[in-house]
Amino acid sequence: MHPPLSLILFFLTAGTSVGLFTILFVLQTLSLLGTVEALPGAVLLRAGELSLLLVGAGGFAASFHLGHKLRAWKAVRRFRTSWLSREAVFSGAYGVMLLLYLIALWRDAGTPLQLLFGGLALAAGVLSAYSTAMIYATNRFVLEWNSSITVVGFLLLYLMLGSTAGAFLLELYGLPQGEVFTFLSLTFLILGFLFRIAFNVRQFYLRRPTLNDALNLPRNRPVRLLDAGTTTDNYCTTEFYYRKGKELLPTVIPVAYLLNFVVPFSLILYARTSGSGESWLLGLSYVSLLVGGALERWCFFVEGNHVQNLFYGLYPSERELR
Repeated sequence: MHPPLSLILFFLTAGTSVGLFTILFVLQTLSLLGTVEALPGAVLLRAGELSLLLVGAGGFAASFHLGHKLRAWKAVRRFRTSWLSREAVFSGAYGVMLLLYLIALWRDAGTPLQLLFGGLALAAGVLSAYSTAMIYATNRFVLEWNSSITVVGFLLLYLMLGSTAGAFLLELYGLPQGEVFTFLSLTFLILGFLFRIAFNVRQFYLRRPTLNDALNLPRNRPVRLLDAGTTTDNYCTTEFYYRKGKELLPTVIPVAYLLNFVVPFSLILYARTSGSGESWLLGLSYVSLLVGGALERWCFFVEGNHVQNLFYGLYPSERELR
């Protein structure tokens, strides 16, 4: 599949926003129970403003993926059957609830109101991330994506981005809660690394689909292709198959692994064990995670093989899949 750069940007910005706010709000709620030390209101407000700005930027970036932008509002009409529609609704609800939460926090409207709007924003943000993942995980025409591993990988990417950004932010303010974010960041990086490996290992065992699968016909009477669907490039052959990307994939995947997992983990671990120059190291780890996350999402799209490519002779063979 051809990687849409606008959606990759959406994943990174919205992922940081949802991941950062989720962890911040959970910690702030636990502070009411005396489990952890509460964050200063000013820091919580700045982090919330950053989350709101990022999700707005992500929504703006995602709009470039739409063919008819003025018809974007129609997405809500398919809420009952479409994960894409649910993503749009929950993302919008997350932005609105986050704004109301920040207003309640800024006006010091009281803990109950802050918990109400914050809890609604948290629920909408998590549902938005889950809906985004399900768009791809439920696509049975792209076997590489059609797995629960895809969902877990998406959610872990959001938490990796949010926890690393939070660790950097709290380190700038010199707050002890930054250590919690650092621990969470290291944990999510390890889990993300393991699930990304599982995603790639699973591809090794995927069987090549047949034309019967593409046509949703029984396999007892095999269908064979007499002629390719076209001899010239068109939307199907360029958007559903990215030849240049396939050629670059063996080189980009190792780089994505390094920048998305190994480098951030090493920088964060060194920052905490060395005890010096922590803030810039944590900032560098987040930058590495952004670049690595962009490459990893690029690989995710390129690794996907749509069954419609069988009609054009573009689907990889069993040997190439392995």
